[in-house]
Amino acid sequence: MRPARKLLWLLLGLAACANPVPPSGGPPDRTPPALVESMPPPNATGVQDPRIRLIFSEGIDPASVARALSITPTPERLPEVRVRGRTVTFTLPAPLRPNTTYVLTFDTNLRDLHGVALREPIVLAFSTGPTINRGQLAGHVLDAASGRPVAGVDVYAYALPDTLPPHAWPNAPDYRTQTDPEGRFRFAYLSEQPYFVVALADRNRNRRPDPGEAFAAPPIPMLVADTTDRPFPEPWLLTRLDTMPPAPQRVQPLSNRRLQVRFSEPVRLQTRDPSRWRLFTGDATVPVDVVYQVPERPLDVLLYTAPLRATTYFLRPGGVVDTAGNPVRPDTLRFTGSERPDTLRLRFLGFEPAAEALLLPDQPLRLRFNQPPPDLTPYLSLTDTAGAPRTFHLESADGTTYALWPDPPLRPDERLHLVLEGRIVGRPDTLWRATLARMPAAMLGSLSGVVQAADTTAPIVVELLPETPTLPVRRQTLPPGGGAFHFKQLPEGRFRVRAFLDRNGNRRWDGGQLLPYEPPEPLRRLPEPLQTRPRWEVAAADTLHFPSLHLRQTP
Repeated sequence: MRPARKLLWLLLGLAACANPVPPSGGPPDRTPPALVESMPPPNATGVQDPRIRLIFSEGIDPASVARALSITPTPERLPEVRVRGRTVTFTLPAPLRPNTTYVLTFDTNLRDLHGVALREPIVLAFSTGPTINRGQLAGHVLDAASGRPVAGVDVYAYALPDTLPPHAWPNAPDYRTQTDPEGRFRFAYLSEQPYFVVALADRNRNRRPDPGEAFAAPPIPMLVADTTDRPFPEPWLLTRLDTMPPAPQRVQPLSNRRLQVRFSEPVRLQTRDPSRWRLFTGDATVPVDVVYQVPERPLDVLLYTAPLRATTYFLRPGGVVDTAGNPVRPDTLRFTGSERPDTLRLRFLGFEPAAEALLLPDQPLRLRFNQPPPDLTPYLSLTDTAGAPRTFHLESADGTTYALWPDPPLRPDERLHLVLEGRIVGRPDTLWRATLARMPAAMLGSLSGVVQAADTTAPIVVELLPETPTLPVRRQTLPPGGGAFHFKQLPEGRFRVRAFLDRNGNRRWDGGQLLPYEPPEPLRRLPEPLQTRPRWEVAAADTLHFPSLHLRQTP
C-alpha cells in the first residue's frame, strides 16, 4: 500500500506543477500595425465599387477602428465597420460621388490586439474619376511654452471659397490628420485651393474647439495646397486661451472665525480688500476682517471673520482672479458655520531666500508667516553696519509673505542688518536676524544676443527665462526690426531666451484665436539654454530671425 500511496502523491504533485500558463511568446509587441493590402489599391482611379477592404499586418482592436477612422468627403451616415482579425471592411454610401477623390485616414487611435497604437496616421486615397487630387500641405506643431514638438494633436483643414478665414465653424473639417512624434503633419490628396488649417487637442473628439482645449491658430489665415510638398516654415504654436472664470466650489469652516474657500483652479488675490467679499445670513451681514492666501495652497483663499454660529451662512467672493486674470464667477455658496474656537497662533516661518542673503538688484528679502501678521513696522528694525537706521517699505500680495525693500535701494557695497522681534508672536525673548547684501559683481555675469525681424510694424520683446524657478523672468523691449539685447547682473545658471513680435503692446506673448481669426504673435527661441558664468558676457551664437511670411500663390 505504501508504494502505491507514494506514487499517488507524486502524480498529484506533477499535476499541480502542470498549471496551464500561456507561454511568454518572447519580448512584448511594440510594433504598430501597418496596412499591407487594400481594395481599392492606393491612388486608384475610376473606382465605382463602394466596398472597402483593408488588410493589416496583424489583428486590429475592433473598438479602436471607429474612433480612428475619418473619411473625406464626409459621408451623410457613417458606414458599418466589420473587423475580423487583420481585415477591416465597410461600405461607403452608394453611389460614390463622380470625379471625387476619397481620402480614408486612420489616426493614432488605431491599435492592434496588444494595444500598440499607430505612431502616425495611415492614409489611403482613391478617385472615382480619371485623376486623383495631388494637393499637399505640411507643417509642424510646437508647444508654445516649451518649444518642444507635440505628438498626436489633431490638425484640421477647412476649404475656403476665397482668401478669408471662415466666420463660423463648419459642421466638420474637410480634411483631418494628426501630428507624428516629431510634431509634423502632412495633408495629401487635397484639391489645390485655399485652406484654413488649425491644430486642436480635441479631448472630446467633437472636431470643434471647446473652452479649455489647447489649440494652435495658423500663422497666416490662408494656405494654398499645391504639389511641392514644402512644409510651411512657421510653426503652429499650441496654447490655451483661458477665458473661463474660476468658480468657488465650497466653504470649509476651520473655526468660528476662519473660513477656507476652495476654487476650481489656482487663483490669486487681485486685492486683499475684505469689502469685496459678502458674508451674510438670511437677515444680516457678517463682517469679513482679513483675506489672505498661503503659497502652498493655490486653490484656496482664507478669510478671518467676525465670530460665527452653527447656523446657515451665504458667501459671495470677490477680488479673486485666476492665473490668466479672469475674475471669479460671482456665485453664492451656502455653508453651516462652526462654533469651534479659533486656536491658530501666528508663527514666523523664516526669511527667503535665506537669513544670510546675497540678493540680486531686483530681488527683495521676504518674510513668511503662517497667517497675516499685524502691522510689521513696530517689530522690525533695519540698520547699516554703523547701527544707523535705514528706512524700508513692505509689499505683500497674499497677506502672509512680505517683501522688504530698503529705501533707497541696497547699494553694491552695502550690508544691512534686519531684526524681527519675537514679541510679534508672543515670544518676547526671541529675535530673528537677517543680513542683506548685494551679490558682488565678481559673482555676476551677463548675456547678450541679436534679434532681426523683416516685419517692422511691432516692437520685439526678448524674454530671459531662468531654469531656476525662484529667479524672476526678465524682459527687454527692442525697436521694430530688432537689434541687440543685453541682460546684465545675472547669477550663474542656465537661461533660455525667446523673443516675440509684440503686436498688441502688452509685453506678453499672445497665441491669437481661431474665430474670429487673430494670428499668433510670431515667436522665436534659441534652441538650447545658455550657461552664464561670473564676470563673463555670454554671447548667443545664433541670431533670432523673424522672416516675412508670404502666402502661397494660387496656381
